[in-house]
Amino acid sequence: MKSVSVIIPLLNERDSLRDLHLRLSSELKKTGLAAEIIFVDDGSRDGSDQVLSEIRKEDKSVRVIRLRRNFGKSAALCAGFEKAEGDMVVTMDADLQDKPEEIHKLILKLEEGNDLVSGWKQNRKDPLTKRCASWIYNLVTASLTGVPLHDMNCGFKAYRREVIEEITVYGEMHRYIPVLASYRGFRIAEVPVDHGKRQHGSSKFGMERYAGGFFDLLTVIMLTRYNRKPLHIFGIMGMGMITIGLLIELYLTIGWFFGRWIEDRPAFMLGILLLIVGVQSMSFGLFAEMLAWATRRDKDFSVSDDSGPAEKTEHLK
Repeated sequence: MKSVSVIIPLLNERDSLRDLHLRLSSELKKTGLAAEIIFVDDGSRDGSDQVLSEIRKEDKSVRVIRLRRNFGKSAALCAGFEKAEGDMVVTMDADLQDKPEEIHKLILKLEEGNDLVSGWKQNRKDPLTKRCASWIYNLVTASLTGVPLHDMNCGFKAYRREVIEEITVYGEMHRYIPVLASYRGFRIAEVPVDHGKRQHGSSKFGMERYAGGFFDLLTVIMLTRYNRKPLHIFGIMGMGMITIGLLIELYLTIGWFFGRWIEDRPAFMLGILLLIVGVQSMSFGLFAEMLAWATRRDKDFSVSDDSGPAEKTEHLK
């Protein structure tokens, strides 16, 4: 019998835990799968641990992981991934905005042959400012990474076990797991899910996460699209600055032939600066290429071996 592990990272969600457990347990029974529920308490201080202990006593399919302090969602998910035993893994938030009744949609889409299925929140109950920021974030992320998901940051996702065994997340990289999985050759899909209104407490994420998310996005792009060809990104930036610098200096040189002095013009210094920085950028890219070549010992893809057991996957970094 196939099995599923549901991982729920949480921080100070005491009031929603019992309702979440009841609704999730009822929904999992309808799937006919062997199921386990893993709550990962990411350093809660509101008594969530006590509620989880009571739930654990009542339901032996529930497992509880407690982190000593708040390490962040990526760390909580990693802790859950390490303990999960199911053939499929579903992640969701504990605030009931991810509705347990929608979990069957993710599982069905996964069983169609996909490796990772991401939820696409419909009729979002979030404030307008948050919806607009999310729309811009998803548009930029899809454009830069080439992974066309409408809701990259949705925590409601389903994975085949091979995905969580191969993908490592750290920092705040959990929101980019679909990008990392797509880069490794896994099949990514998306399914619309209904979005609920937060009934208890308040959101643990503010607008500041989008600033950090931008730097994480740059990291993901470098780790996926340019980790084997760093000169492509640094070379493009360098050539762009060199071209602009040359055009500025050419303009000033033509003006000099018509009697215009260039020594005291700010554009002259700007052109020189762009030329210098452009050359430095290209040189940095070349050094990065040399370093990548010197350390390139493994192939950069995964190979599924169908000659042996069906579940065997060879991982090559």
